[in-house]
Amino acid sequence: MAKYNIGGYIFNDEESAKKAAKELKTVEYILGQIKEADEKTVLQIYNKLLKQRLFSTEIGLGFLSQLRQNLLASGMFAEDEVEDVYTIGEQELQSESDEKGDDDSDAQEKNRVLSKSDTSPELKQIRKLKIINSVLIVVSLTLLLCVIGMFYVSSTINSPTILNYEETITDQYSTWKQELDEREAELKAREKALEERENSSVQ
Repeated sequence: MAKYNIGGYIFNDEESAKKAAKELKTVEYILGQIKEADEKTVLQIYNKLLKQRLFSTEIGLGFLSQLRQNLLASGMFAEDEVEDVYTIGEQELQSESDEKGDDDSDAQEKNRVLSKSDTSPELKQIRKLKIINSVLIVVSLTLLLCVIGMFYVSSTINSPTILNYEETITDQYSTWKQELDEREAELKAREKALEERENSSVQ
């Protein structure tokens, strides 16, 4: 198995080696920035690096440890004034916690939007229209069967009463069919508008 030597540290996998090489460049940059800085400025930078948890390999953490020792050796700060360096395990736990926090926040936001949508008057109206729509479909099918039956009867029995009844049923079916089509169009329009609002609120 290939091994990688970065800044005097040995890494067993390429991913860790790349991360260490990146941290080494960061350390070199920071050293250039604090070269002429006084101890108080160095302490501020040190505290900022700890807060950001910028480093996660032996190279970065070793640099922070050396920086802390230099600050204490200057005699300007007591030991409790210079915070301890975090460990690699703490860094990993912090990263996992941050990721979990982001996931939880996203989930809460989605639940909030969905919950708000579920209780909106618009959604209730759409549900009501769906129920009415289902009833109209059943009634229309029933009337259609009646019309078919009347046509069959009229083709075999030429009775004025039956013909009038057939016309009445046909007119009634046409009315129900028209109302059903109108409600279906309204339902689709409302669902489309609600979906667009939900998409815009999530974004």
